[in-house]
Amino acid sequence: MNNNNQLPKIIKLFNFAKNERHFRGEYKISSIIRISEIARNIEDIAKVDLLFYLENNKTPCIKGIIDLSIILDCQRCLEPLPIELKVDFKLAFVRHEHQAEGLDSSYEIYVTREDEELLTIDIISDEILLSIPMAPSHDYDCNLILNEEKIVEEKSENPFTILKNIKIANNGKE
Repeated sequence: MNNNNQLPKIIKLFNFAKNERHFRGEYKISSIIRISEIARNIEDIAKVDLLFYLENNKTPCIKGIIDLSIILDCQRCLEPLPIELKVDFKLAFVRHEHQAEGLDSSYEIYVTREDEELLTIDIISDEILLSIPMAPSHDYDCNLILNEEKIVEEKSENPFTILKNIKIANNGKE
C-alpha cells in the first residue's frame, strides 16, 4: 500500500486503485466552492482520508472519510447551526451499469469512462452535500422562542354591539 500525505488534484482512478494508493489531507472549507456558499465557517478545515482499491480485482473503488465541523444557517430562525460531520463513503466506478451487479449494496455506483479524470474536490463536495440535512434546523423549536418584549393585546369592540342600540319599529314589522 502506498501512502501519501497530500491529496491529488486529479484522480487517476484505475492507476490509483491498481496501486492501492492511500491519501490523507485537508481542505479549507473556502476552497470547496459549493460548501463555502452555504457555510458560515469558511476558514475551518475539512480532513479527508481516501483509500483506492480494486473490488473483485476489476472494479476501481474509493473508501473515504471526511471529518469537518460546519456552521450552517438554521432554516427556521436563521441563527448559526453547528453540525459535526463524519462522512464515511464507499464509491465504485463502473463502465456499464451491469458491472455493478456483483458489488455489495454499501457502494454508491458511478458510471464512468476508463479514461475519465475526476477532480478530488468534486467528489469531496458531493459527499459533504449528500450528508448535510436538506433543511438544517435546531433540535428544539426555535420558532417558538419569543423576544422578551411585552405583547400588547388590543381590545377590539364587538362588531355586533351596534345592533343592540337599534330599536325595532312597529313590533318587528316594517
